[in-house]
Amino acid sequence: MSKRSLAQISIRNPEFVDPGCLEPGTVPWLLARHGSMLFPAWLFKGWRGGKRLGRPAWPAIILVKLLCLRWTGEGMPRTESIQRAQRDTSWRAALGLEFGDPTPSEKTVRDFERFMRQRHPETDTPRYLMLHEHIVRTCLDLGVVGKDAIWATDSTPMRCFGAVQDTVRLLGDGLRSLGKSWARATRTSLESVARQWDLDLLLSKSTKGAFSLDWRDPDQRGGVFDQLARQVIEVVQVVRRELPSIRPAKRKGVLRRCRSLLKVIRDDLEGDEDGRLVVARRVARDRLVSILDPQARHGRKSRSRTFNGFKMHVLGDVVSGLVASVAVTPGNGHDGSPAPRLIRRAKALCEDIEQVLADTAYGGARLRHVSRHVSDVQILTPPPPVTLPEGKLGRLDMDIDFEALTMTCHGGVTTSTWTWAPSVDYGVHVRRFRWPTETCAGCRLRDACCGKKREGHWVKLHPYERELRAAREDWRQAEVRTLYRKRSECERLVNEPIRHGGRQARGFGLGAANLQAHVIVVRCNLGLLARKLAEREIRGKAA
Repeated sequence: MSKRSLAQISIRNPEFVDPGCLEPGTVPWLLARHGSMLFPAWLFKGWRGGKRLGRPAWPAIILVKLLCLRWTGEGMPRTESIQRAQRDTSWRAALGLEFGDPTPSEKTVRDFERFMRQRHPETDTPRYLMLHEHIVRTCLDLGVVGKDAIWATDSTPMRCFGAVQDTVRLLGDGLRSLGKSWARATRTSLESVARQWDLDLLLSKSTKGAFSLDWRDPDQRGGVFDQLARQVIEVVQVVRRELPSIRPAKRKGVLRRCRSLLKVIRDDLEGDEDGRLVVARRVARDRLVSILDPQARHGRKSRSRTFNGFKMHVLGDVVSGLVASVAVTPGNGHDGSPAPRLIRRAKALCEDIEQVLADTAYGGARLRHVSRHVSDVQILTPPPPVTLPEGKLGRLDMDIDFEALTMTCHGGVTTSTWTWAPSVDYGVHVRRFRWPTETCAGCRLRDACCGKKREGHWVKLHPYERELRAAREDWRQAEVRTLYRKRSECERLVNEPIRHGGRQARGFGLGAANLQAHVIVVRCNLGLLARKLAEREIRGKAA
């Protein structure tokens, strides 16, 4: 900053106090110099304080800057980010605040985060998603992504914010949480609710501390499960019967807790020979892991690595590091389930995307079909493995003419006889080709094809047979396998959001996790954009 400009600013200005606080190429420098370009006013339409009446509200541009700065380093709690904004010179310069000016309160930042999770009135799209897409478009327009871009997608675990609990605590803590919610909804004390429900557990400090028993004794422990389950059922019946008496705004939260408690009973317990409810000797696919975070699930990164919470999915350019789309799903979801949505969003921002590298979890034929026909994008991943008994021949080595609807077996006999047959796994009907019995009777490959069947051979196609065969044909090419080796660089693409706090959720539920993931990715993309603009300024001064 020149001496003349320093003389024109206030002595309380952060850049007057520390002229070198904004280092070119950093995110605070970018927010201070180009904030109006990054955060246009139409993104925050509907934020409070826009009307003439009422007291002024904090400008949305200051709050969204603070939201991005919060994920500096490994991220920080909301209150810690506010405290840093009070004392950090570069942060105050980025926010446009002078020393002595107040900073937003924790409640204001929390309200703004809730505002960003709402849908924009004109597009019906979550505001955090619109913010992320706007930053991606800005990065693309300013040349962050080059012509040598290589797009890839992957997922990584995100641990949930709520405490992971066993079945006893799921039921006990769930009852105590329901009691507190009911007391607030009815505007009575917790002691009054405990007397009304005849449930001393509501007043205890912990669930297990409320029972005087030996938890190592299976009989005593089994009795606790049965007692808690029956208390849950009785309380839920009372709550549902008296639900019309509470305020409508409180009903949704109370019902959500009731459904969570009943789900724990349904998934974790079963009846024994004596009619008691005991822990089931099975694992429910979609069981709850936390009563405070009911959308979190058990997940598995590999056979030996498990986690509890969510999965963060990213799609971006492994060369530049730009993340074009991101999503958070429950931990038990398949890695490839949000891939069509990620590809569609990225394709809408960057029309040059023609191919996306991914690991074998994204190699399903249906995903290939949807990506190709909906987004015109090819997913490059190894084809699904083929496992056949020793000495058996499979259909994938047979030739098919999809135009003439004919199929040639391993013995070289072509048939055009086919019928429709149901596919149980996909819920559709597929073609089934058939060869006559007399044709297969004298074939030298009969045992390998037909096995012990005495009738003629028949082959049922996959619903996405073309995609499977095209994937195997592409994988035979050496240049395709060479390109696929670039997929290992996707680990860097995933590691960047993790490095800024993406491993641990900082709020309850999928909504808060999605907001956090998108803001972290915005912060990462802003870092790329800051370095790009700083390089341009340096070249401009040198010229």
